Amino acid sequence: MLDRLVNLSISHPYVQAWLLGAIALLLLVFRRYRLGFGIAAIAPLWLLLCATPAFSHGLQRWLEGQYATQPAVDYPKADAIVVLGGEALADEQESWRDEGGDAIANSRVGFGYLLFRASRAPLIVLSGEGDARRMAAMLQRQGVPSSAMRLEAASRTTYENARNTAALLRGDGAHRILLVTSPEHMRRAAASFEKQGLRVIPAPALPPPVRAPGSDWQPRRAVLFETSHILHEYLGLWVYRLRGWA
Repeated sequence: MLDRLVNLSISHPYVQAWLLGAIALLLLVFRRYRLGFGIAAIAPLWLLLCATPAFSHGLQRWLEGQYATQPAVDYPKADAIVVLGGEALADEQESWRDEGGDAIANSRVGFGYLLFRASRAPLIVLSGEGDARRMAAMLQRQGVPSSAMRLEAASRTTYENARNTAALLRGDGAHRILLVTSPEHMRRAAASFEKQGLRVIPAPALPPPVRAPGSDWQPRRAVLFETSHILHEYLGLWVYRLRGWA
């Protein structure tokens, strides 16, 4: 429920600018002119800032900063690999079996597969309502035996991912995990799993390909969605800490 409340709509800069405008209008109605006009001026400036790549990338770097990405073979061994759902899942790609292909490492399930193939853990747990079964089917097509997989297909939030997966792993006697999710989601996810008593080794999927060239200080409409996704993580992390979930 929390993840659905802390969703992309409220963290979208358009919605935030609209809320600032509504607050400004309310202040003007109550004749708080100076404060009202000040907040009204902030709304478009905030929208402009959120559309600026330099600002968006700066926010993203703080989320990802402490989780350096590295090849799967460089990670230490663990009891299990935990892969979180929540991203768009592509169909099976030939590059999965291509030793030189990088596309697979850009997805959570793909990087989880690389960790398993590198013998970093004997067990791979797939977590997420709807996504768990689809990821399992993708891995089976790549030769991962069903006996090496556990499915946690009931969770709809990061908190439930952590709670349900921890309960499942306790049954297998697993305590040390390689946690696979997107780099920007790792801070909240790792804190949530650690809160459940697991020893977490963050193993973020590799960053996506380099963004299209252009000035980092030139506002672009396309950047707003990227900023919205990043603000969602900031807001989610704050709420999770407030609730004691992370």
